[in-house]
Amino acid sequence: MTPSPGAKTVVRPLNNKAQHAKRQSSPNSRRFSLRSVLLWILLLLSAGLFLALAALPVGRLASAAISVGVVVAAFVLGRFAQRFWHARTLTVLLLAFVTFRYFFWRLTGTLPPVDDLVNFVPGVTLFAAEALSFVLFLTSLFVIIDPITREPSEPTGDPALWPSVDVYIPSYNEEPELLETTLAAAVCIDYPRDKLHVYLLDDGGTDQKLAHADPEQAAAALRRRETLTALCGRLQVTYMTRPRNEHAKAGNINHAFQKTSGDLVLILDADHVPTVGILKATVGFFQQDAGLFLVQTPHFFVNPDPVEYNLGTFERMPSENEMFYYSIQPGLDRWNGSFFCGSAAVLRRSALEEVGGFSGDTVTEDCETALELHSRGWRSVYLPRPLIAGLQPETFDSFIAQRSRWTQGMIQLFLLKNPLLKRGLTFSQRLCYLSTMLYWFFWFWRPIFLLSPLCYALFGLEIYRINLPDFACFVIPHVFAAAFLSQFLHGRMRWPLFSELYEYLQSFHVSRAALATLIRPRDPVFKVTAKGQSVEQDGFSPLATPFIVTTLLLIAGLAMCAWRYSVFPEHRAAILPVAVWNSLSLLLALGGLAVVYERKRVRRQERFTVDRPAVLTLADGSAIDLSVADVSAGGVGLLADPRWREQLARPDAAPVLTITATETEAATTTGVRIHRIEMRNGELAVGAGFAPRDRQDIVEMARFVFGNSVGWDDFLDRKRVGAPTFFGGLLFFATRVVPRLGHVLLALPGALRRILTFQAP
Repeated sequence: MTPSPGAKTVVRPLNNKAQHAKRQSSPNSRRFSLRSVLLWILLLLSAGLFLALAALPVGRLASAAISVGVVVAAFVLGRFAQRFWHARTLTVLLLAFVTFRYFFWRLTGTLPPVDDLVNFVPGVTLFAAEALSFVLFLTSLFVIIDPITREPSEPTGDPALWPSVDVYIPSYNEEPELLETTLAAAVCIDYPRDKLHVYLLDDGGTDQKLAHADPEQAAAALRRRETLTALCGRLQVTYMTRPRNEHAKAGNINHAFQKTSGDLVLILDADHVPTVGILKATVGFFQQDAGLFLVQTPHFFVNPDPVEYNLGTFERMPSENEMFYYSIQPGLDRWNGSFFCGSAAVLRRSALEEVGGFSGDTVTEDCETALELHSRGWRSVYLPRPLIAGLQPETFDSFIAQRSRWTQGMIQLFLLKNPLLKRGLTFSQRLCYLSTMLYWFFWFWRPIFLLSPLCYALFGLEIYRINLPDFACFVIPHVFAAAFLSQFLHGRMRWPLFSELYEYLQSFHVSRAALATLIRPRDPVFKVTAKGQSVEQDGFSPLATPFIVTTLLLIAGLAMCAWRYSVFPEHRAAILPVAVWNSLSLLLALGGLAVVYERKRVRRQERFTVDRPAVLTLADGSAIDLSVADVSAGGVGLLADPRWREQLARPDAAPVLTITATETEAATTTGVRIHRIEMRNGELAVGAGFAPRDRQDIVEMARFVFGNSVGWDDFLDRKRVGAPTFFGGLLFFATRVVPRLGHVLLALPGALRRILTFQAP
């Protein structure tokens, strides 16, 4: 057993039931039956036949006919996938067959000759990028071929015998107002009071920080500790800090882990506000399975990330993380490969004690901890129900900082604790972890795919030997099959080209962190993702330079393709595929340019539409019937009859808002402060901020805004609008990117001057 750095090793013996459950799942204790051996032989023979057919050399016309026939058959079978599991599997295999045929053709017919190094080196580099993405494609198919959809599992039996739960909320530099909301919601969690203990783990007020050599920093740390101690006192939660800031988030949690004793641990990021039912939906899984170490739930976000905000897609399209949390994680769950994502998860103490607490060898302590426990035979569960509401980075540079840390952590895990070599994992778990880690090498293949057409367009290099007939017979069927497969597997969770856009936007800056990690895998340190930052005015991000340069290069490449087409008519069959490739790359680059031209953030907190009757009681005792139209963490929007305008405008009014109960939500009462009154569509629109009078008001406010996951489910369902399979990407760019390009082009000359004169934005 290897404990995480900075944590004491405390081993609590498993009870007999847990020991038995673990032995049942331990890979070392399995015995292969004759039936399983025969099944594996049949599977390998089928795979061999599949590959042989995919590699079978036939003429162009025959190859085109095969590809078209297979895609049509997949379309037909796909209509039965909801009713028959085998139809889903066959559909996936048919579409994968087209990609296999493309890859074998690519390997045998398109690479430059070895003796032509000028073309061979970049050609092989492109092929290596394709090969790596092809491996990811195969492992991803395995992961999501048969996802599990679970329902919540409520605890059963006498509540006095339910497991006790410690709620850990680690914090570093978050504002007290943000922490107050999360803590208040944690106090509201529906669970026996004597079984629930909430802890704020403050790494911003440690003894080390209080003794800082800089008097100003030391004073700021002391003020933080005093402020948060008082806040915890008001909310009746436990404030906890530690002597030194060692081993980042994992060290902070491990310090609390040694000082608490709950049977289960609920981890919440400082900006992840829980619903009241988070434990009622998850604890039952632990009662049913003594060998279970984790129940992970999705990370649901109430604000748009920089891509969603700058393109205006937050309320119109599925978010980037939905494919991971509602397609990939349920797929991982099928193979007992769903892993800890750092927050919104419940873990079993006895399992964590077996590995000395939370792992800290990498900066992704969450996935690392899950890897260690899976390798010891423990099991995990994924519940696809949003039970927290969190915040995403709001500026492009904070978004890149977050993704750089994730990339570093996954590369660290791949190098230091490679799942292919990790003892104790099942074959399925190895593929699951491998797929997750391989994705974070997108920074290698995405820029290569994007910029490769420039090799021919600008320099005349033939790194991908192709003509128009081959393009029609192999490339187009592959692209159509891949697009349909993505739509088939991920449904309404992901629009076409959205993944490519996110990968492109991260690649240039993330690659520096990735390369540094490859060279020195033990060097990266945990960096907290900044939240609550804002963009004060429209303009290019400080990180926009690579995207501007790339766009200009691709424009030049397209112009050179047009020139070559007119000057070299004998090469037109080769120039057209390159021009199409260059055009698609340019489309992606323009999308990136529209994102890194950041829009001013007007709202500090996101609003959500609601429709709840309420009563506003004024200082003089008069009551006004009105309705709640929208809500945010800071306040509510109210609609009232215009005849109440004079009473509401009184400066001495100190109203109390009572939101009436519904079948799923209790009544809520809190003090408010009126900020704005205006007429809107014949009604009086009143903007009011929360002004809690006491602890009870704070708790009720948090419960009303964040307490019910039904609202989050409805919000997600409204966003999940499926795009047309083949033209969804074009529709996305036409409606979201093109309207932004006018502002981008106006700002481009100033950005170019800064780039050429090496000035900071």
